[in-house]
Formats: sequence, C-alpha cells, structure tokens
Amino acid sequence: MYQNILKFKGTWRNYQQRVLNRFEDYKSDGKIHIVAAPGSGKTTLGIELIRRLDQPALILVPTITIRQQWIERIKEAFLNEGVDASLYLSEDLKDLKLITVSTYQAIHSAMSQYQGIIEEDENEFDKHQEEVDYHDYHFLDEIKKANIGILCLDECHHLRSEWWKALETLKKQNHFPYTIALTATPPYDSSIGMWNRYIDMCGEIDEEITVPELVKEGSLCPHQDYVYFNYPTSEETKEIRAFEDKSHKLLEELMNDITFQKTIQTHTCLFQQPDLDTLLDKPQYLSAVLIFLEEKGLSYPKQYQEILGYQKLEKMSLKWMEILLQGLLFDDHDSYAISEEYQEQLLKRLKSQGFIEKNQVLLQMNQAIEKMLVKSVGKCESIKDIVFHEYGCLKQNLRLLILTDYIRKEYEKAIGNETMDVHNLGVLPFFELLRREALTLHQDIKLGVLCGTMVIIPKHAKERLTQMIDHPSQLSFDSVGCIDEYVKVNIHGDQHFIVDAVSQLFEEGYMQVLIGTKSLLGEGWDSPCVNTLILASFVGSFMLSNQMRGRAIRTFIKDPQKTSHIWHLVCVDPQMAKSIQGLEASQDFQTLSRRMEHFLGLHYQNDVIENGIERLTAIRYPLTKHNIKITNKEMFKLSQDRTLLKQRWDRSLAVYDQIEVVDENQVQEKMITAVILNDAIRKLIILIVGGLLGMVLMMVFIPLTGVQNIFVFLMMGLYLGIFLIGIGLVSKKVIMYKNPLARLKICGDGILNALRATNQLESYQCLVKTELVGVYHVIYLAGGTGHDKTLFAKCVYEFFDAIDNQRYILYQPIKQNQMDGYFVIPEIFSKRKEDAEIFAQYMRNYIGKYQAIYTRSLEGRKILLKGRIKALANKQDRIVSKKKVKGALE
Repeated sequence: MYQNILKFKGTWRNYQQRVLNRFEDYKSDGKIHIVAAPGSGKTTLGIELIRRLDQPALILVPTITIRQQWIERIKEAFLNEGVDASLYLSEDLKDLKLITVSTYQAIHSAMSQYQGIIEEDENEFDKHQEEVDYHDYHFLDEIKKANIGILCLDECHHLRSEWWKALETLKKQNHFPYTIALTATPPYDSSIGMWNRYIDMCGEIDEEITVPELVKEGSLCPHQDYVYFNYPTSEETKEIRAFEDKSHKLLEELMNDITFQKTIQTHTCLFQQPDLDTLLDKPQYLSAVLIFLEEKGLSYPKQYQEILGYQKLEKMSLKWMEILLQGLLFDDHDSYAISEEYQEQLLKRLKSQGFIEKNQVLLQMNQAIEKMLVKSVGKCESIKDIVFHEYGCLKQNLRLLILTDYIRKEYEKAIGNETMDVHNLGVLPFFELLRREALTLHQDIKLGVLCGTMVIIPKHAKERLTQMIDHPSQLSFDSVGCIDEYVKVNIHGDQHFIVDAVSQLFEEGYMQVLIGTKSLLGEGWDSPCVNTLILASFVGSFMLSNQMRGRAIRTFIKDPQKTSHIWHLVCVDPQMAKSIQGLEASQDFQTLSRRMEHFLGLHYQNDVIENGIERLTAIRYPLTKHNIKITNKEMFKLSQDRTLLKQRWDRSLAVYDQIEVVDENQVQEKMITAVILNDAIRKLIILIVGGLLGMVLMMVFIPLTGVQNIFVFLMMGLYLGIFLIGIGLVSKKVIMYKNPLARLKICGDGILNALRATNQLESYQCLVKTELVGVYHVIYLAGGTGHDKTLFAKCVYEFFDAIDNQRYILYQPIKQNQMDGYFVIPEIFSKRKEDAEIFAQYMRNYIGKYQAIYTRSLEGRKILLKGRIKALANKQDRIVSKKKVKGALE
C-alpha cells in the first residue's frame, strides 16, 4: 500500500534499528508501545511503523502544532520523489486519506457532531483557533468506510477527561487491527486506575529509549540545566504588598462579622454525631473551624481538639481563614445553614477583590500575583546577565537561542531610542535590551530575530542571505527603529524559506544570539548548532518545554565536542521566602521542580545521572535575596567549564554497557527498623537459655532412670547437635539482620510480595536490590516494567514516610515509644481494609508482628497522633526518592 509512496530517506540510529528489529514481536498483540525521550526521533519511528504495518492510518496528536510537524516530517523524510502529498495526506477528519493526522480535540468534536470554533488552549495566551462543522458528519461511519487499520496515538495520556472518553469510544466502536502508542512521558506516577486505563489503550510498553542512552549513543549532546533567580521589581513588590494588605483587611472584617460567626456555628459537627471518617480525612479543615471558634471565644466539643492532637490551637491567620472559607463556600457548603443572600454577598465580595478563582479561595497568593511573578520584568535582567556571561565564555562560538511568548511589535519604535524603557518580556524588548548592553560593554555580539511576522538580521548579513535563496527579489530590507547596524527583512510571496535561511546565518556565525517565539517549534524548526538555550517562555505546557529543551541538546555534526546549557528563569518573592522554606516560596520554582522530576540529567557534584531538583545542589535555601545572590554566582561558576561537563557525562555513562533507569529510594540507617534483628536476638537468647537448662535437667534426671550410659551419651549427643544447629541458624540470622542493608532488603521483599499478592505488578521478572551510597542505604527494583519500578519506589517511599494523616498504618504496641513502632501502609493498600490486612500479613513475615490500624476511628486516631509525634522530628530527612541510571546488570 505504501510501497511507491513512502520510504525513509535517512539512516536509522542504533536504538531505532533495535526497535525495528523487534517489530514482528511487538506487533503480535496488535499494540506497539514505545517510550522515547525528546530528540530520539519517535515521530520518524512512528511513520516507519505505519509504513511497515501497511494499512490506512489515523494519527492523533495533542496540538495543532504537533499535527503540522507530523505532516512535515512525512513529506521531508519519507515521501517519494514526484508523489503528490495531497492525494495521500490529510489534516481534515472530513477528508480521510491514506494517512490522516488530527488532534484529540478534533476527534471529540467530530464524534459529538460539534459545529463552531475549536480553541486550542496549549497555553492561555497563545491560542490556536479553527472553525469546524461536524453537525451532519457521521465520523464513526466514515472511519469504517475508509478502512482505517492503524490508530497511532502521540502522547495520549495528556488528555482531558472528555477527550479520553471519546478516544475510548472510538476504539470500542471500530476495531483497529493495530495501535501504535508513542510518548516521552508515560504516566508512571498516576493512580493504578489511570495506569490500567492507559495500558488498556496503548498496550504494555515494548521499548523505552531514555535521554542518557541517546547521549551515550551520540544522538544527544552532553548538557546541563541551570537556574537563574530574580526577585520582583519595586513596582511588582508594591502589588504583592497591596494584595497582602487587602487580605489582612478581609481577615479582620470577617473576624468581626457577626453573621459570619453565626454561620460557622451552624456546622453540623458542632451539634450532631460526626462521621469521623469524613471529618478526619481533612484534619486541616476541622482545625480551621476550631481555630476560628477558639479565637472568638465560642464553644465547641473539646473532644475534637483531643482527636486532632492539639494541646493548644494556633492563632487565626490567612492560611486558616482560606481553608475555612473554602469549606464554607465550596467543599463543605451543605454542612452549614447559610442564607442564600449572605452567601451571594460573601461570594461577590471575595470575587470582586480577586480572592476567588475557579471555585478556589486564595487569600495568601492569587493567580494574578503568581502570573505576575512568573512573567516578572526582573527576568529581563536575568536574560541580560546570562547572555553576556555565556558570550564571555564562548565568544564567537556562542549559539544562544532565546524562546519567549510574545513579539511585542509595539517596541519596534523603541529600538535605538534610549529614552524608552524596554524592560518587558518579548522578542523586541529582549533584542533592544541586549543591543544596548552590548554597546555599553563594548562587546561585539551580534543578535537576530526570527518570528513569523518579524525577522531582523545584522546589516553585514544582508549579502549572504541574498546569496542563499533562489529568488532574491522575494526579499527587501528596511531600517529598524533608529539604528543602522541591523535591518528588518521583508518577504514577498511564500515565506517558508526564510526560517531555514536565517537559521543558516545563525549557524555560520553571522549572529551569536537568536531571539524568537516558541511558535518556531510549530514550523518544524531545528537548528542543531544551538549550544545555549534560555527558556523565556513562561506559559508553555510541560510538553512544550520538553520540546524546547530538546532543540538545544541535539548533536551538531560540525561540532563533535558540542555541549549545551539550558537556563531556567525563576522569580521569588524574598519576603515570603524568609518564612517559607523551599518550594512553597515561589510558584515559579514549584513549576520548575515538577518539570525537573521528568528530566534525567547530570548531578552537579557526583558523576551520576538522575532526576529531580535535588541534583541542582547549587541552589541555597531559603530563597532569600542573600541566598539568591550566592546561588546565581555559583550557577555562573559551574557553567564556565564545558570541557569538564562533557568529561563528567562520559564518566557517568562509561560503565554502562546496557542502560536501565531505576526508581531509587535513599533511606538513612536509623530509619530502617531493627525489629527483626531484636526478634532474632531474643530468639537466640531464649534458645541458649532454654538449651542450657535442658542439658542440665537431662544430666540430673536421666541417670535416675537407670538408663545405660551409652544411651545417655546418644541422647545427650543428639540433643547437643540439635541445640547447636538451632544456635547456628539463629546466629546466622542475627549476623545477617545486623546489616542495615539486609534489613532494608527484607522490607523491600515484603512490599514486593504484597504487591504480587494483590496483582499490582505487570511483570514478575524483577527483584529487590540494595546498595550503600554515602550515609544512605539505597533500595530499588531491578527488572520489570517502568510502571513496576515506579510503583515499588512509591510504596517504599510511603512505607518510610512520616506518620501524618494516612488512612492505615502499621503499629506494634510494644514499640510504641520508639521510632520503629509505626510505619505507613502505602496508599495503594489503603483503599480497602482487605488490602491493608494483606499488606500487614506479608510484612509480618519480614519485620515482625505489626498490626494494621484504621486511623479514622477514635482509637486509631490516638495511635496515629502518638506516631505523628515520634515521626515528625525526622520528616525532612527520612527518605529521598529519585530516578537514576544504572547498568542493566547491576
């Protein structure tokens, strides 16, 4: 079917060829599921799989941008010479062809026979719109008529619920002989229900291609992530303080509002027998109710304070009022007797002041303030600092790309006009800011702009640009603002050639810094010469940031020693950072931290490849002005030596013939229970005392029986032999259990067997491994699927986590005053009592006689509170969880 239409024009990479070599095995169940990191060419691989399956295909993708990329990739890399693409390729569901590429949203619209505008909210500022009319279109019937035999799903887990339902209906109503699923980020950390739904759709994962493997294979270059912090400008700080003042004023008004007081006093828990299961599921909310009543001197059942474990309640604050209002107005509204008039008045009051957004009460920090920080103008100075730092290191070899969200065409008149302020986030403000700084510093750095509606190049590059294109008459040049050294490029007619031409100028060194919008990615843009990327796009999805990051870490054939730096910009409010440790001080930093969980990269200090923000050890907490200054200096220091960066990547990967990514948990020795060791010692003591006592009794009483001496000796010898064997076996256990790694492995074996007993694992070809790394004892699952590794790591993490408000815990009464008297029953075993008991039963065989305690009863709550007191002191350092690269045979 595809024989004279498609044929791959390139050369397969080793890992791509590995997948293709196993193609026949993968397709046997009708589902081919490939996990491949950005930069691995998974789109190309998907097209080849479609070609080999040789049936009409429907390819579904998350966005219009990616839809266009698939079509362009088919044309560039596969379409035979002379073949008319329009006869075989379509982006329109009403015009199904041999290969049709569409979005998940369009599928949902077609199946619901929607007529109107499809708005793609890839982010809230950069929207794509398409007008569609499916009102009389019977999509499911047309799919059958077109004999579609292949359903190809690109990143299908990034879907809204209604799109997911439409996809499931599509598969149910039409039998597709083959499903191809491609993703860079499988939902390993999702709920078991969501994971099963995903696997039912896509099939078991057949192959996983990771970033470290791509670096080792030479498909991606060594790279490092750096973070550069800034704090809000004075104007932005004024807005933050004004919001805080407004919040405190509201708090004061509500505390003095008699109607509000009377309303809170109507909560059903104050005069009815409460449902403790529901009430204790959100102890913070119950605390907020009690704190308010206590502050106002109003009565409430004192047993609640005892149940919550407070000796003294906190003072009322914005935090507690936020929780209280959330319950009153939304989450627990039915528990109050509140008049409609007062409710409407309160809602209107909060909304008008920006304290409610999407049914969420926000008194401490609203989305407007968070967005302001994310798009802080202070980031302009960060960009300027990074650009000239990198230029100082690489000079003319620098190829720095800045990707942002807006062009800001209104700033064209500011170019060359020193009286106009250009501190704003956008292509033209960045261009002018850097141009002015270059003049001030007397640096010969050349800039360029490449956007759909704006192209600026250095004046001396005009001649070279004209030489590159087939029809120079398509170009004309205008002056830019009030300057002479740069020109604006005007394109007449078809504009597709300009992206490649300007990229070539960039590669040849006519400019060292190229500034563009992220829409460049939608044009299939690729420039492997990029060796530094500043992510100045502040509203993109994780998928988009992954794409942008992927552009910088490609290898460059003309520079085999290429390394890349990816700079992330983060704004922090230092005043908030003084009182809040770590991530909560900045929404911007929280977003970065979540994304770092998905990026495997080189640790700043150790030659290991792992995920997580923790590998960026230069970051100092709390994020105060002083620590931000030190952190930024350290980031510049670390980013000076690119040769060392390459050497460290080489050292990190050199020992691995075959790469496996595992989910590690690092546990301190004091957190590993010694119950099994103590039990073994107790048994040894009992055995020794009992054995010696038995020998004494035999020696005293056997002669009195008149038995012959030889029989006595035989009896004594047999007894002694059994005694010594018992001593040996128990002593062996004592010696083994004395090793914390052995005890940790025993805990892991118990968890693994409990997972097997409850049918939570996909593969039985896995085993628990442990190793000592510094002061940490490391445990992970080797073998098995990515889902199995992640699930096991999650269970281990939760088992050793602090006692907080879990539904079930393990408890040993005789150890109640010690740290190892309490352990958490992982969430996956806590939904049903039966599963909690199964977990306790399997762990008993390994760690001793712990009971499964249900904490939503009065008695269970008391035990939980005792455990919480013991565990909280170590909450910060009990366990660390991360992904790490290992050799498959380690």
